[in-house]
Amino acid sequence: MTIETCSIEVSGIVQGIGYRPFVYNLATSVGISGTVQNLGDAGVRIIAVGNRDKIISFIEKLKTSKPKLCVYDSFTVKWDVKLSNLPQKFEIIKSSNEKLGAGFSYLPPDIAICDQCVNELLHSEDIRRRNYPFNSCVDCGPRFTVIDKLPYDRPNTVMRDFPFCDECLKDYLSSNDRRFHAQTTCCHYCGPKYLLYDDKGEKLPYSTHSEIVKFVAQQIEAGKIVAIKGIGGTHIACSTKNDETLLRLREVKGKRKYKPFAIMAKDVESILSFAHINEKERELLESFRRPIVLLNKNSNYDLSEWVSPKLHNIGVMLPYAGIHYMLFEHLKDTTIVMTSANPSNYPMFIENDEIISKLPYVDYFLLHDRTIYQRCDDSVLRINNIGNDRYSVKFLRRSRGWVPEPLIAHIDVGNKTLLAVGGEMHLIPSLMKGNRIIPTQHIGTVTLIETFDFMLNAIKHFTDLYQVKIDSIAYDLHPQYLTSTSIDEIRAFFDAKAYSPFQHHKAHIASVALEHHVDPEEEILGLAIDGTGYGDDKTIWGGEIFGGKIYSLERLAHNQRFYLPGGDLAVKHPLRTLLAFLVKNYTDDEILNMIPQISSKQTSEEKIRFILGQLRAEKLPSSFITSSTGRFLDAISVFLNICVEQTFEGEPAIRLESHAYNAKEKEPSIDFQWRGNELNLSDIFPQINEYKKSFSTRAIAYAVQKGLGQSYGQRLNEYAEERGVNKVLISGGVSFNQIIIKNIVKEIDTKRISVLLNEKVSPGDGGISIGQLYLLSLKHLI
Repeated sequence: MTIETCSIEVSGIVQGIGYRPFVYNLATSVGISGTVQNLGDAGVRIIAVGNRDKIISFIEKLKTSKPKLCVYDSFTVKWDVKLSNLPQKFEIIKSSNEKLGAGFSYLPPDIAICDQCVNELLHSEDIRRRNYPFNSCVDCGPRFTVIDKLPYDRPNTVMRDFPFCDECLKDYLSSNDRRFHAQTTCCHYCGPKYLLYDDKGEKLPYSTHSEIVKFVAQQIEAGKIVAIKGIGGTHIACSTKNDETLLRLREVKGKRKYKPFAIMAKDVESILSFAHINEKERELLESFRRPIVLLNKNSNYDLSEWVSPKLHNIGVMLPYAGIHYMLFEHLKDTTIVMTSANPSNYPMFIENDEIISKLPYVDYFLLHDRTIYQRCDDSVLRINNIGNDRYSVKFLRRSRGWVPEPLIAHIDVGNKTLLAVGGEMHLIPSLMKGNRIIPTQHIGTVTLIETFDFMLNAIKHFTDLYQVKIDSIAYDLHPQYLTSTSIDEIRAFFDAKAYSPFQHHKAHIASVALEHHVDPEEEILGLAIDGTGYGDDKTIWGGEIFGGKIYSLERLAHNQRFYLPGGDLAVKHPLRTLLAFLVKNYTDDEILNMIPQISSKQTSEEKIRFILGQLRAEKLPSSFITSSTGRFLDAISVFLNICVEQTFEGEPAIRLESHAYNAKEKEPSIDFQWRGNELNLSDIFPQINEYKKSFSTRAIAYAVQKGLGQSYGQRLNEYAEERGVNKVLISGGVSFNQIIIKNIVKEIDTKRISVLLNEKVSPGDGGISIGQLYLLSLKHLI
């Protein structure tokens, strides 16, 4: 029998998912010898030695029987490899720092605890596993948050602080055990532990995890607030039904007057008692990624109104760590609030001393002693029905469960490494090498030095992980973003050669183009609708129709331009924006008579008259001029007395959509008119004022959003016909709005024109860096 040799090199998601144990067991079952080895860029090399037919069978089974989380990006087979010694058996050998190719390979994200480990946790007779919250195996557990360098081996993770006990080492080395080469393997005797502290930081004398969790569950049900350190950060947990506790939490967290809290539910059946779930939402909820999913409340909703006040939906996730399952074993309620512990715009708290010192309002602290090497917030998604049985996945936040999985681009920058930092809000920077783009975890809004430093360190983690040096950087055109004003510092920090600014809304459109692999030479139409973005003309854009090739988009049309009196003050107090519209059609006295309830809540008559005077004289700076769709929706929200003050980002427009949800009566017709290349907005307000006499505010709210969507769709249809274009790309934060997008799509001739939306990254500013990278890569390639 002729002995042949073969080398198989694979990249993709092949480390951290039990791939080497899978290869080992497959090789021994087929009857070949050889080796399997992790490589330094997260790839894997396999040497197969044996009969050719057996090796061919082995290769085929590598492709068809791979682990459920395995994804191959490349699978290269080379025959007749020269070996100094022929191996006599198959072995998992020591990892190498060698790399396969130019692009990034990658690790899986943090993976929710699997059913087998949950069963052991709750029901096993094995004292090592029962009630042990860090139970994991080759198929589950943390990955991204525990690794500090490649390849993915235990010494390169924070688990090096927890040496195996004899029994865990036996499991780790046994090819018949599902913990065979599972790097996070541990148990009661050798692994991390949870400890409980009171509000003064004193450790409480509970000796077992079961006792600790039972006490915590009792305290939550008694109305206490508990900080729980998890996989990638720290949550605040409390009851979902205790108004007093929730109001206290809103008061002490600051800036949380109405901002919704995410909750965790025991299981899907528990969720169905208060919310609707469609098939796609259920699939996401139960996936190994376990994101927060925005679900529509149902008529039986019985949680406190203060969980998600004045909204039609609620953010819900299922348990994804052992500690969560243990809590629900002791809780009578099947839901708890699980919101981030850090204040808005600050990085997540991950150090035990910091958690205790910076959360003085917390009654108890449930903290573990495993290092969180990388913060990673919960991902948040929404599934929108956009008509014609089409559902669109919308990332509000792409983080835990997805990071560090890459996007695969349709262009290749070779050995160059490009960085895009994004904008300012909801920041998620991204790196590109070859044809792979890796977005970092969610960073947040970068207005504070702490968050800026977190951004730099998060990017550096990836450059260190993949041992790359950044060649060029993309950033936002806005001259006042911290990421823009500090671009020289960022360039110096990474020793990059060059940097380039890109217009905010063009980057939004480019992000859709990259997701859907739109040819850069193809003529497209783009609609960017959001709250804020610095325009080429140095005004604030936010309602723009573009046409052309991705790298040379032309602004074809836009919303009517209007003033934001006071700039950011108008965002906080949208009555100011409303005045900018009303002044076009009414006298000062008419305006004051129209808004007595609104004005008394926000400002005096004298102040309103002063603002109106400025507007009529057009004495405001040009930087206060905008075409923002988000700010227009804010003004509508105020005019209908739905939301008169922004207490969290986007609140007036978000509550406008919620208010229109399930409007029972037939809505009036709102007539938006295009005047040349400008969509008139101010003439909508007299229509609304008249409709207030005979229609509910719910019906009017729905009608405005429907009419706006129709007007965009009609104009896009016209441009597509004029220009011979068959692709429309839509992005920006307002594209979260289901009513608007559904009516845009309804107006477009979808038999002839493809409507493309963000579904792999956020259409909001969390996806900006993807578009910046596409534009930067084209600058390098064209």
